[in-house]
Amino acid sequence: MADPDAVSARSAGRLRAPGRRETFAPMSRRPLLALFGVASAGALALTAAPEGAAQPSAMDARSTMEATAMEATAMDPTAPTSAMVAEGAPSPARSAADEARRARVYAEVGEVTITVGDIEDAIAKQSPFLRTRYRDPRRLRELADSLVRFELLARAAEERDYDENPVVVRAVKQIAVQQLIEREFDRRITRESITDEEIQAYYDAHADEFSRPEMVRASHILLASRDDAEELLNEARDADARGFRQLAREHSIDTETKLRGGDLRYFTRDGRAAGAREDDTPVDATLVEAAFGVEEVGGVAREPVRVGEHWSIVKLTGRRPAETRSLEQASEGIRLRLWREKRQNAIDTFVSELRQAHPPEMHADRMRAIRLDPAAPGERLPTGAHHGRPAAGDEGGGDESESAGDQAAED
Repeated sequence: MADPDAVSARSAGRLRAPGRRETFAPMSRRPLLALFGVASAGALALTAAPEGAAQPSAMDARSTMEATAMEATAMDPTAPTSAMVAEGAPSPARSAADEARRARVYAEVGEVTITVGDIEDAIAKQSPFLRTRYRDPRRLRELADSLVRFELLARAAEERDYDENPVVVRAVKQIAVQQLIEREFDRRITRESITDEEIQAYYDAHADEFSRPEMVRASHILLASRDDAEELLNEARDADARGFRQLAREHSIDTETKLRGGDLRYFTRDGRAAGAREDDTPVDATLVEAAFGVEEVGGVAREPVRVGEHWSIVKLTGRRPAETRSLEQASEGIRLRLWREKRQNAIDTFVSELRQAHPPEMHADRMRAIRLDPAAPGERLPTGAHHGRPAAGDEGGGDESESAGDQAAED
């Protein structure tokens, strides 16, 4: 009886011999069919188009194949897929009787067989809503016929040596690595393997991650003298959020914040910004005291405050109360994090063992020969955009941005 896993692996490459149904060749021999396995959903739709409908051109099909191959090449083959994250566990084992039923041959295309299990798997890959359509015998026959048509196309592509395309070869390697990771790691290390005791231990050891101190968000206009600040103070008080940002752009001498309207983003009472690194410069203590001293969001500090040799007008633009997440609230996030770490550590250990068993020959000096292309048109930041690193969890990002709640409070 055929291994059901071999159904999905059929397209990993074939070595045909007289008198034999199908045996597997090294993936470098016939990689095209593995790529077809990735693009099978699109191919089935292409081959099963109803009569009278407009048929995609050969160039459309080729573009689809190349796009699929490039997408597969770009993926990290060791990264957990969304299905792994959502489900976290392999499919249950089937009984011997069920395996025998699934192994029954529905069609033969040359030396390839299409089984009942193949058809069931094709249905299972679709959404629950779409699966219901196959209760109609006509729809079910159409799907089965599309699998036959697919194998005919795959055979034709193989005979024309499309497997020599480097993009296809790379995509097949990517798929092979994904299969390796799934079978060697993802079926053994599941989210359910993380115990409640491990979650509790992480929560206790990282209590600061689940407690957020009170934070405020402020903008300021830095001016050269107190007289300049007092002259602008009344206009700043009367301005709404947008008007204050415009005043900051026109008058502030703080080159770091003026392009984003004087925005200092969210910070704590010790001046640390949300998501700040250890080496990040905190907000000046005078500005912190002034911002926390403003009672209402949208208000401006009563007097300009001295910042070094200069003076600043401070406006409160947002406030976040202190918050602590309970173990119950944080447990699923912790479970996911520990699972990812355990999984990645196992993969890293495996790769280290591979390096020892098969030491790569490296030529580090040739890194200098690598040339990086400039950003393609449309990828560059617009003129005047803030190029700094936005703080984690900071809704404000750019020079015109406010969080929805802050904007409503101010305007």
